[in-house]
Amino acid sequence: MFERENKKLEEFYKKKSDLKQRLQKDLIRNGIAHLPCKVSGVDDILSKFSTPGIESLDGEFADALLNTIDCIPQEYPLILEIHGPKFTEEEKRMITEAVISDADYMLGKTEAENRHHRKVFWGMVAGTVGSGILLGTLKHFVDEVPLEFFYVLFWLFADALVRYLFIEHGDYKNEKIRAGRIASMKVEFVEGE
Repeated sequence: MFERENKKLEEFYKKKSDLKQRLQKDLIRNGIAHLPCKVSGVDDILSKFSTPGIESLDGEFADALLNTIDCIPQEYPLILEIHGPKFTEEEKRMITEAVISDADYMLGKTEAENRHHRKVFWGMVAGTVGSGILLGTLKHFVDEVPLEFFYVLFWLFADALVRYLFIEHGDYKNEKIRAGRIASMKVEFVEGE
């Protein structure tokens, strides 16, 4: 029994997906990712907590949209295709503005986080250099035991600095690209489907 279960688990583990081919088949046309969303009306798209003139996207709608976007490689621009009833011009304007507004907030939040991380990075640079200089200076005047504290301090700053340079910096850049891409997304309406 365990052997049969292990074979099934191994089969599941070895299963492969050709995401690129799936995306080309379903979403990519002429180098642009088209994100189709079927709705029955404005209430499927706009949050019930929105106020007139300051509409925002419904959380479930936004989550579904972001989940799809995260599967699409970064080099493809995005078009949100809203399939549904015939919307009035005012409804189209409200929906488009909500998409733009939510994307702008996401981009602004990402930019603020990146500014914060850059400040932390420069703090780590200053801490590493300062503690290195302090360590080099104190090495001649202080006994071995108190000197250990400054070694720990130096490596604390150096570790955070190296982690930022080689791991986190790329993640922050990718988040900025993602947010900028979403903020550049176009909205189209496809009626009667």
